[in-house]
Parts: sequence; C-alpha cells; structure tokens
Amino acid sequence: MSSLETSIHAVRARRHLIGLLLASVALACAGGAEAQTLSDTLVSAYTSNPDIAAQRANVKVSSELAVQARSFGRVNVTGTGSFEFQRDVFDGANDSYFPLVLSLDVVQPIYTGGQVENSTEAAEKRISGQEALLIATEQQVLLEAATAFFNVRRDIAFVDLGINNIRVLTEQLRAANERFEVGEVTRTDVEQARARLAASQSQLAAARGSLAASREAYLRIVGAPAVDLAPPPPLPKVPENLADAVGISLVNDPQLLAARIERDATGSDVRAAIGALLPQVSLVASAAQVENIDSSIQNDRTGASAGVVVTVPFYSGGFNYSNVREAQANVERAVADITASERFAVQNVGVSWADLQVARASIQNSKLEIAAAKLAFEGVQEEAKVGARTTLDVLDAEQEYLDARVRLVAVERDEAVATYQLLAAMGKLTVEHLGLKTTEPETESYYQTVRNRYFGYDRTDDTVWQYKLHP
Repeated sequence: MSSLETSIHAVRARRHLIGLLLASVALACAGGAEAQTLSDTLVSAYTSNPDIAAQRANVKVSSELAVQARSFGRVNVTGTGSFEFQRDVFDGANDSYFPLVLSLDVVQPIYTGGQVENSTEAAEKRISGQEALLIATEQQVLLEAATAFFNVRRDIAFVDLGINNIRVLTEQLRAANERFEVGEVTRTDVEQARARLAASQSQLAAARGSLAASREAYLRIVGAPAVDLAPPPPLPKVPENLADAVGISLVNDPQLLAARIERDATGSDVRAAIGALLPQVSLVASAAQVENIDSSIQNDRTGASAGVVVTVPFYSGGFNYSNVREAQANVERAVADITASERFAVQNVGVSWADLQVARASIQNSKLEIAAAKLAFEGVQEEAKVGARTTLDVLDAEQEYLDARVRLVAVERDEAVATYQLLAAMGKLTVEHLGLKTTEPETESYYQTVRNRYFGYDRTDDTVWQYKLHP
C-alpha cells in the first residue's frame, strides 16, 4: 500500500471515529431527552451553516464599501515630514543644510459632480442586494437541511423494511426446507427462497450504505449528527393553485429581488460616472514649517495657505466617457438579469408544483397498492399451503408487498421535499414564515453601526501582519 493510500485510509478512519464520538456525545447529552425535531434541524442549520455565515460576511463587506464611498465626500487630513541633506555651491560658497520639513494638508470636497452622492447611493442599494442574497442562501440551506432530514428518515425506513423482509424470507426459507424434507416441494423451491434471501441481504447492505451517506450529508449541512429524528410535523400550507404560487414568487423571490436592486444600483453608477465629466470643487488648506538643523545659516520659516481649488476635466484620453458607456452597458445587463431571474423563478415554481402534485397522487396510489398487495400476499400464502401456489409465487407476492411499502416511503419523502421546494421557490422558506425560534444576527443594523465610524477596526487574530508573523 502506498503512503498516499495509507494517508487516505487514516483520514477515513479518523472521520469515522469522529462521527462515532459525536454520535456518542449527542446520545450521552440527550439521555432521556426528546428526539430531534425538524424544527431543531432547521434551527441548527440556520445558526451554524458556513454558507450562511459567509453570506452574512458579504453583507458586512457591502456595508463597508458604502462607508468607503461616503468617505470620499469627507474632509481628508494628511501630515508629511521629511529630513534631507542639501549643499549649495556657488560664488565660492559651500553651504550645507539639513532641512526638517513638517506639513499638514487639509482637503474638503465641496462639489464632485454628484460622484460621491451617487456612488454612495449605489453602494447602499447593493447592501440591500446582498441582504436579499442572504435570504436566498438561508432558504437554500433550510431546504437542504429539510431534505437531509427527510432523506435520513426515508433511509431508516428502508433499512427497517429490509430487516423485516429478511426476517420474512428467512422464515420462508425455513418453511421451504421443512416442506422439502417431507417431499412437498423440490430443491428448486428451496434454492429460489435462498436466492431471494441473498438478494434481500444485498439490498439491505445497499440501504445501510445509503443511510450512512444521508447521515454524512445531514452532518455537513446541519452541523450535528442525525441521532434520533422525530416524526415530522404536518407539512406547511401552500397555495391551492399554480397561478397564486407564481404570483407570490414574483414578489418575494430573493434572487429576483436582488436582480431588481442591482438594476437600481447600476442607474446610480451611470450618474456617478457622468459626474466625473463635471468640474470638481474643493476647499484646501495647508501649513508647513521648515527648520535647518546643524547649519550655520538660519533659514527657518513657517507658512500657511488656504483657498478653493477647481478642477475641470477637459480631456482624459477617453477614459471618463468609456466609464459612462461601461456603466450604461451594466444597466442593460442588469435589465436582462431581471428577465432571466423572473423566468427562473417561474420555472422553479412550476417544477416544484408539478413534483408536489405527482407525489400527492403517488401517495394515494401507493396506499391502494399496499392494501391490495397485502391481501394478495396473504392469499398466496394460504393457497401455497394447499399446493395451489408454488414457493416462487409466494416469494413474488411478498416482494410486491415490500416494493409497495418502499414506494410509499419514497413518495412520502418526495411530497415533503417538494413542499419545501415550493416554499423556497416562492421565497417563503424563511425562519419567519416557518415560525422557527432562533436569534438572527443583526446584519441589517451593521451598516448603521459603521456608517459614521471614523476610526478603529475590529481587532482579531485574523490580521494580515499576524498571518505574516505566524503562518
């Protein structure tokens, strides 16, 4: 075995051990506690999922971009210091100077052609856009968490059905052997029962593998192991017709809202770009002090000045006009994105609606199928006792009964997932609509906190220089 394979096996072993430890800790902590409900799953995913945390950080980033845009309209104060060596050689003189120059410059923009105002407006609109994308991320995570919950419960049911099926087939094999011993059936009947039992054992192994994969997906999304999942509550209500669902989606879909906000922001970008073609007016003031150190000639001086500076951009090599055209093209792109988002929203609702209707119809048919298959299985068993049916007939009837129960479990899961998919497509898969009890981080108030914060930053271990000093 290569070193790479050894490392891979070691990583897998550690992951398996960690999973067992997490499950053990959860069981130990739970003790006699209640089973984990669907609401518990959704709240855990909402508060711990890294995708949501990353998008919350994006909201903060967009808030800081708005602060930066606003800062271009504020006073700017800079200090400069220099220390030089100079020597003057003329008319036989040879003088050396060591001037120390200290200066302070103040610039206050008065008029920027609307660049500051429109850039700030665009940045503030993009904060709302990022908040809409945060809702989209939250909905996606909640949908994934709900899907993982129902997948685990479905796969647990599959395993339970498989175990029960093996128990039944084991009894069938025992009965076939007894009947073979007394000459009622042939060796073929016995081997048919044995083959069906072996196939069922393989199917059970596959079901257990699927359950393990579903548990891993649950752990990744929710951040906690799926130890004991409670039966789900009644499914949330959805509109009674497709048209209503589409109408709700066109109002609430967060991706569509983000696209509309971006269209408004690009309009502000155009006005900001046009502002670069207009004159700029600033108040300026400066003060300077020069001291000659270690010089025989005293030439110290102090000065100050103040005034108004007007800058007119007569020609910029076409750069400013290209900026305007670029901003206008971004408006066209944003308008197209709105159309695409609307179509995508309608498609999502339509697909989810169709999936839900199919699942509901399948549930009714599966229940009828189970009832009929059960009666058929019981009838075939009785007929086999009097020799009217073969062992294969019994095995086939039992398999049909099992398949019907498996299909019902699958379509019940499909109905639940389709319901939550439809809610997400309508923009309604939110903590408020679901009534989840959780403390939502106040991303909306972050901008108000930093909007007029002129000094300071958050001191954490994740600073650039600390990364350099401690890689």
